[in-house]
Amino acid sequence: MDLDSPDAAPVDLGHRTFLAQTHGIVDPTQVAAAQFADLPVEPLNPPLLGRRLHNPPLLVALHALPWQARLELLERADAQLRDRGRPLFCTLLESDAPDRVRPHLMSRMAPLRPRTGRVLFRVHDARVFRHLRWMLGPSQMAQLMGPITAWTWHEPLGNTWRTQLRPATGVLSGALIDPDQWEQLAQVACINGCLRDLAEAGAGHASTLLPALLQALREAHNAGLHELDDLQWYACQRLRGTGDPAEQVVVSRRLERVHQQGMSYRMACQLELQHGLQTEAA
Repeated sequence: MDLDSPDAAPVDLGHRTFLAQTHGIVDPTQVAAAQFADLPVEPLNPPLLGRRLHNPPLLVALHALPWQARLELLERADAQLRDRGRPLFCTLLESDAPDRVRPHLMSRMAPLRPRTGRVLFRVHDARVFRHLRWMLGPSQMAQLMGPITAWTWHEPLGNTWRTQLRPATGVLSGALIDPDQWEQLAQVACINGCLRDLAEAGAGHASTLLPALLQALREAHNAGLHELDDLQWYACQRLRGTGDPAEQVVVSRRLERVHQQGMSYRMACQLELQHGLQTEAA
């Protein structure tokens, strides 16, 4: 499971790499409008979603800009990331058929989810795309990328740029997203929250934590926890803990409170901590 491990070497986004990009994607919910007001942006607003998408991501055809303008844009992007901690372009794309990129992306951003209908697939969001590399198979990734030969994004953890090359596969049949993968995608926000908390605690690289994290989330669901906050608390505790019998007893007691008293798992943990402090003070 390859996320931001040392084996997935970061990309140096210097002028050679940047000038090779044919497109950039701006997320207007993450970047001030003044930063891209002078750029020739085109909204990625899938027609299949109708008017449901507000503040759609914006595609910039970098290959259509003069050489000097692109170099100046790189300097602006560097300053944006350095000063504000967020990239101007959340995603950079390289394509050998640039005219096909926008319609292709819009077609992939509105897949049909079983029993739900058309939904927004935030492929431009690095917090989603970083997980597609282990969720999707080579054929699915090739379908997703289409005319895009290289997909570069700003990795949320580690402040690095990374690149996914389009898989070389001749088999492009089958669903873009399988039914069980929709369930995994629904957990992306929770997975990212856990990985962030664990990284801040110095628990290790995301690639090594991910298998155990997914197992902990399955345990949490099986234990009847479904709220995002509760899932994160449970999973992070499991990965930080020892897993010994004494710890299992404590976890069981917390879950019993959740189900019998109707409180959240987080509240059960906080009440337990508060009781421990009061006992110590007494």
